[in-house]
Amino acid sequence: MRIPAILFLALSMVACNSSPDQSQADKTDHAHLVETDTSLAEAPDSAKLPHDEELQHYIPDTADLSPEPNTAAKIMIEGRFHKHEVWQGAEQKSWMALVQQDSIFRLQPSHLQVTTFFDPVYDKGRQVQSGREVRGEHQNTLFFVTGIAKLQESEIDTVGYSNQVILPNTAIDLRYKGETYTLSASGDSIQQEGSESYSVQNYKWTVSGTKNGRRISQELASDENFESAIYVLLWVGDLDRDGIPDLLADLSNHFNATKVTLFLSSLADKGKLYKQVADFKTEAYPEIASPDSLVKP
Repeated sequence: MRIPAILFLALSMVACNSSPDQSQADKTDHAHLVETDTSLAEAPDSAKLPHDEELQHYIPDTADLSPEPNTAAKIMIEGRFHKHEVWQGAEQKSWMALVQQDSIFRLQPSHLQVTTFFDPVYDKGRQVQSGREVRGEHQNTLFFVTGIAKLQESEIDTVGYSNQVILPNTAIDLRYKGETYTLSASGDSIQQEGSESYSVQNYKWTVSGTKNGRRISQELASDENFESAIYVLLWVGDLDRDGIPDLLADLSNHFNATKVTLFLSSLADKGKLYKQVADFKTEAYPEIASPDSLVKP
């Protein structure tokens, strides 16, 4: 679960300006810094959260860190997360960051900094700070990626469609270099009993386009049930520079979770347009009440 609210492109882009606490550096990779600002932490009983002066004496929780994912490619986003959602060794990787500068997007090297903060979900009643805040070194970083050798530092052609929701049984066209790639959504909008709000069921994304002169249609993702959520297309652009636009999406089916997912065209299997190469997941926390449904007919 992400500690702030849901949608990905509402990421905080402010880089952390603190300097490492070397006394913690030899403990484990997530214990570089102690973050004492709780202004972004949200909790129903926030009045019971410790004061800043108390947090000065809290120690980083470095036990039972999650192992590195076993996929070759990995992605990460900026934000505040539970300890186990940021895997061990993340800040030691060689990352590339997709950075927006006005209307220009560039892929460029970036260090990744992980600091700690008081997690109101897991740290209540304990004198520790187990939350992990992830920041890069560049402002307006969309996401970080590592483990894909063909991605090189360069300006990236961008199709756009940031934060685009595709309602059930509608489609959008992604036009790039004279070709059109159509992203279609199918599914059911179900009106909630006693409410004017609607929820989504049996929702699916399908992409179609031309590759090597052949028309291809491919299912990208699907879920049967959603909890006040819907897939969101975050960004479209030619990240791997093969002439076909790549896709970044949040494929979570829960309002308080994320599943930021990267699809690359250059690594697609034969007869396919895209391959899902990496995702970054945060969990849904069941005690947080659902907001009104996000989908209207």
